[in-house]
Amino acid sequence: MNKADNSFFYNLVIWPLKLLGMLVQLVLFAAFIFAGWFILQMIGILTVQVPVSGASMLPTLPEEGYVPFQRYYYDERVQKFIPQKIQRGDIVVFENQETHQELAKQHKDSSGFVKRVVGIAGDTIQIRDGFVYVNGAKLAEPYIYKPRSTFGGKEVQDCEVVSVPEGKLFVLGDNRKVSMDSRQIGLISIRDVQFYIPFEKQEDQFANRWRDASHDFDTENESLFDVDAFVSLLNKKRSENGLKPLHYQPKLEYSAKLRAEVMLRYNEFDSEAPQSGYSMKDAMADANYFNIVYGEFPMIGYYDAEELYDAFMEQPGASEFLLNKDYDEIGVSTFVGEQNNCPVQVVVQHLAGYIPPDYSQGEIVSWKDGLSRLERVQSGWAKLKDYEEYYSKNRTAVDRINEIITLRISRFKQIINRMESNQWLTEEEKAWTREDSSLAEEQDRLADQLNNAN
Repeated sequence: MNKADNSFFYNLVIWPLKLLGMLVQLVLFAAFIFAGWFILQMIGILTVQVPVSGASMLPTLPEEGYVPFQRYYYDERVQKFIPQKIQRGDIVVFENQETHQELAKQHKDSSGFVKRVVGIAGDTIQIRDGFVYVNGAKLAEPYIYKPRSTFGGKEVQDCEVVSVPEGKLFVLGDNRKVSMDSRQIGLISIRDVQFYIPFEKQEDQFANRWRDASHDFDTENESLFDVDAFVSLLNKKRSENGLKPLHYQPKLEYSAKLRAEVMLRYNEFDSEAPQSGYSMKDAMADANYFNIVYGEFPMIGYYDAEELYDAFMEQPGASEFLLNKDYDEIGVSTFVGEQNNCPVQVVVQHLAGYIPPDYSQGEIVSWKDGLSRLERVQSGWAKLKDYEEYYSKNRTAVDRINEIITLRISRFKQIINRMESNQWLTEEEKAWTREDSSLAEEQDRLADQLNNAN
């Protein structure tokens, strides 16, 4: 074979075989790298970047971004080779039917929740007075956003003791007051966990974001609420809407406290007070406070000023209540008591204001005309007492008609004075206006009787 033939054979056969061998080596190498990467991920040496969104895990995790997690495999076959155990304090990513439904309501693409494991199989959990108790011991939690901020929900209520069964986890967000977790969706299955961060690996990454929790228990059974800061937030909102600020009224604070005590005693938060019979109006009277328009807004829970404002504004009817232009004054009571043998705080807002009545001139003139007629006839009926024989025969009727006329004149003068001062009639004066027609009828009947008497 000549040189040209050797070159042709090499290019046609040998070089493609060498190239194929190189490609096979490259594929094997890539497969080896991928398998190694996959194994390192499985055993937790390498992590997976998981997208997170929302404020429920503040301050530990960001509201938006990617966080490195270890992949979790519940499969028993994998667990034989790579044992993984979820512990208290671990942060987990999980998804189930409840997370799918909730995120669909929020129109979010994600299907999973990110929460912290607080209870594992065999634990008992209780939420009480803003704290979490695990197996009867109060939990110190430097990672939560605010101290003493854990309160029950529809699935796990305050002071309810929950036992965690095998295969289940009790999870909470670190930002307790905005987090949807086991308090709303119940215990989760370990099978639903997809990723996790062991607690011992969190300190290097997140401890600089956590609080000093050494004094968290100092505030037990005390209010954490700053009334001045809260009223300032309310007035800022009113100012933005072109309304006058609310002035703080200690008497309204006292009436709110009286109502708060009754609300917890009767477990009754209806302003009409159908069970206790002790309404806001009654409480204001006991506080020696009276006004024309008034309203009440109670909320349960331990809040600081900003949290209460945010939670308050999310309540149905709150905006209309706050932005009522007729309110001038406010009082707020934060009362710590018990409900169903469970410590709880109720925050009650009492707002009140004065609206001038603006009586029409016709209405005032009508009362004045009535007064003039009474004054004109008063002296004539009074003179009947001077006729001894007539008076002795008709004493009862004469005394009664003069009593009625004197009473009506006194009431008319007081009502007219109130109207001309543009002040609202008192409840007593309103009753007088309702009674006057019957007094007038009695006066006319007596007048006819006396006119026909001998």
